[in-house]
Amino acid sequence: MQLTKSKKIWAVSIIAVLLVSFMLLATACCGTSTTNVSTYAELVDALKGTSEVIKLEDNIVIESTLVVEREVTLDMNGKTISNEVEVWNVEENNWSVISVRAGGNLIVEGNGKIQAKENDCYAIDVMDGGHLVVNSGEFVGNIHAVYVYEGSAEIKGGKYSVQQKYSDNPATANEYVLNLEDAHREAGTASIVVTGGTFVEFNPQNCMAEGDNTNFVQEGYVSTLVEDASVPTYVVSAE
Repeated sequence: MQLTKSKKIWAVSIIAVLLVSFMLLATACCGTSTTNVSTYAELVDALKGTSEVIKLEDNIVIESTLVVEREVTLDMNGKTISNEVEVWNVEENNWSVISVRAGGNLIVEGNGKIQAKENDCYAIDVMDGGHLVVNSGEFVGNIHAVYVYEGSAEIKGGKYSVQQKYSDNPATANEYVLNLEDAHREAGTASIVVTGGTFVEFNPQNCMAEGDNTNFVQEGYVSTLVEDASVPTYVVSAE
């Protein structure tokens, strides 16, 4: 039987509807794709994979900087990522426990901890136009906890501190917990915006990171000194 033009159009429409329905059903059934990891090797492989979410099932000690070059959410699940051997390698641009690079769009959540080895590296850096969003967790670095060379970072939550200080001078020792690369900041290609979080001995609304009175806090938010804290600690919240 030969289909008329109108019947062909009708048949194509039915097939299209069925395909869309199948895709919606598959999405509803399967949801967000998640890969669970418990070792360094599994985490490295997952970052190279396609899962939308990577969920930690155990604490992980890394052997080299973890590089993010795609869109992914890292669910820390209350666990810790740390390094016990030095990962700092300027020739390979390895400056941190985690580095978000070209094509990378990383969301960190799940209230875990990124712990850099003392006197070694930063907790997280962003370069080559990458993008970082932190919703929760603790980030302990050296000199910087979060460093944006080129790209952007949104700090919505989390706790930030450094072990190795910028200098022995108390006036500047903790003034670079968050920091931008100067040339890219001046060119408008490096940014940090803070709308939440807790900062140990660092005021993100009034620091020296990019010169006197640097303010990383978005308009409509305020950095408040915590009363009775053992060391000066600031919390950022909506006004």
